[in-house]
Amino acid sequence: YCAGVVPGVGPFQLLNFEGTKHDVATLAHESGHGCHDILAYKQGYLQYHPPLTLAETASIFGEMILFRDLLAMAPTPQEKLTLLMSKIDDVINSVVRQCSFDRFEELAHTARANGELSSEELDAFWMQAMKEYYGTPGEDADCPFDSYEDVAHLWSYVPHFHHVPFYVYSYAFADLVVGALYNSFLTNPDGFEDRLLDLLSAGGTRDFASALKPFGLDPTSPSFWEESIKAHLGELVQEAEALAVELGFLSTEKGEATCSS
Repeated sequence: YCAGVVPGVGPFQLLNFEGTKHDVATLAHESGHGCHDILAYKQGYLQYHPPLTLAETASIFGEMILFRDLLAMAPTPQEKLTLLMSKIDDVINSVVRQCSFDRFEELAHTARANGELSSEELDAFWMQAMKEYYGTPGEDADCPFDSYEDVAHLWSYVPHFHHVPFYVYSYAFADLVVGALYNSFLTNPDGFEDRLLDLLSAGGTRDFASALKPFGLDPTSPSFWEESIKAHLGELVQEAEALAVELGFLSTEKGEATCSS
């Protein structure tokens, strides 16, 4: 993790590191937080911390830069496909899974207004959120899981629920925002670095919409989120499918990729 502490003292990072790609990605993520803190310290103690809608922007942008560098350096198509599939899993985890976490918190806090909750009730809310977002194994064809056995207590291991309620949605926001920002960089690179540094330097002095306006992005429009998913996750899936076809893992029939037997 990375702790911003206070201007003039932090930031500090603490992490395990054994040299794996996952460790490097974690370092890039936490270093993004550190850069965000350093740039925003000039806003002072009360305003240097960004709003939750932007709190994970620098960290996930750091991951994206690392991912694209690793992808460019991958020595074989197989290695590139492995990186792409891992990144696709990460995006789905950040967007779909974190949104299901947020739904769990909504259910729990709404019920808590009427009194204390038992662990059994929290288990039930967790399972409700899982089924709403992923479907029911054996009933919904699109459900990615074979079983929900022994998962009802998983709400208890997420520290954000206890320390920073409703923080989890910032991961979903950031992944889609970073997708849109990276697409903005690809389509309009001139001056992008200055715009990004200015966004991060603002800390908590700008709201979400104002922060993204210099990039020509309007997060108040529903189409922003749809376009972000298409530009971010959609592009990754297309790249992965093309490589899978090249490697013989998928075949193309009538212009669509299908699994090869």
